[in-house]
Amino acid sequence: MLGMMVLSLIGMTSCKDEIDQFDDHGSSTIVSFVGSEKAYMGDSITFDFEVKSGGVKINQAKIQLYYGEEMVSEAFYSLKADGKYSGKVLAPYQKNTPDGEAKVILRIQNERFSNDSKEMTVAIERPKYQLLKLVAANGKEYTMTPVPGKEYEYKAREAFPADMEASIIAPAYSDGTDNPYLQGNKLQFGMDNGKIALNATKGIGFETTGYDEDGKYEITFNTLTFEGSPFPKFGVRFDTQNKFMEFDGSGNVFYLEAEFKKDDVIKISGIKEEYAELWKNPTWFDLVNGDETLLHFRGRDGKYKLTLDKGMKAIMMEQLENASSSNTQNATAMWVIGNDKIGFPSYAQNNINWNTGKAFNLVPLTDTKYELILLVGQNVNGVNFKFFGQKGWGTEWKGPGVYTTKEGGNYVKYASDGNFNANDTWPSGKYMVMTVETSTNPNGLWIKALDELPLYEMGE
Repeated sequence: MLGMMVLSLIGMTSCKDEIDQFDDHGSSTIVSFVGSEKAYMGDSITFDFEVKSGGVKINQAKIQLYYGEEMVSEAFYSLKADGKYSGKVLAPYQKNTPDGEAKVILRIQNERFSNDSKEMTVAIERPKYQLLKLVAANGKEYTMTPVPGKEYEYKAREAFPADMEASIIAPAYSDGTDNPYLQGNKLQFGMDNGKIALNATKGIGFETTGYDEDGKYEITFNTLTFEGSPFPKFGVRFDTQNKFMEFDGSGNVFYLEAEFKKDDVIKISGIKEEYAELWKNPTWFDLVNGDETLLHFRGRDGKYKLTLDKGMKAIMMEQLENASSSNTQNATAMWVIGNDKIGFPSYAQNNINWNTGKAFNLVPLTDTKYELILLVGQNVNGVNFKFFGQKGWGTEWKGPGVYTTKEGGNYVKYASDGNFNANDTWPSGKYMVMTVETSTNPNGLWIKALDELPLYEMGE
């Protein structure tokens, strides 16, 4: 019985020790807590405080800052002994947060969890900068000044590139009072997931839809809403015509009908993340050397329909003027219709298979010359197609009598119905360029196999 009592007492003492280690012992007291009554978003705010303890050594402190009921900033400090200390906490610079009072709480604790806290209120304002800096990707700096009558909005107006990647820098702010408790911090704004954000390292992608008469345009930024302009709209920018047209449509299919000029340089805008995956339609467009976002229009002047099919990830084009030919001589348009081994952007994804609704428009290089570019293995895999004068049945070019082959005659022969068939094997991975001149009788036909397509040189 005595042994059991001893064990019981030992067990009770052990449990009490385990519980006791989490109980507070001694005392922790904040003697003073002082700081600035006013601060600005983005500031590091210094606070002076004095602490003392009794019985157990002081251990740590933390300063917490609240916007409303939300703790938005916190700083921790190790304390070695009783005495006076200084600590800083950041007043975060946040989007759409109004001026108001912030609650700052100092909390201290000793090694056995005895604690104390004090609270003070700080009036927080959004700084109104005299200027901001717009820093281009090449390091060139531009000054952004306040826009009269628009609080927190800043602008810079220069002959910027049409696509301007830049960050925005707000300098460390000071109200000129030399308040020893306030330290302004430089702020940098960049792009994150398509939106302007603080501390984002990626440059902001500004993009104009057209220049003013003096060759300049304006970039703006609002330090309250974090909104900027001009941002890419969803449409087509015609650099050579200095115009912009937004897309119509819905779902995955969008289009516009517009006057295109020969050698127009365009950009599909508002799909930056998706653009790399698009089929750029080499029959109608050249890629531009030095800028993969631009396209060079290969056709003659006229009205056309450009379709952006996000489902097929393709750019399609077709004529709206003179889209049908009444004769194979001096034709105003040419279309290709074929079997299930020809299609755009690929035969596997969208084969024509004699469906006239899927007929593909050859690019009109001149009033009488037309061209089709096929990537073997992607657009065609087995040659069985014919050229037509419209998007449907009617006028058609029946070989061989309608053609005089000027180049590459070894690549084609003609079926009994006049369709193109392959003579020599079309080399996989090569671009087959078929050009037809309809001003002659018979029509001239050129066929070339290219390893790669030439890039368009700006200024040509």
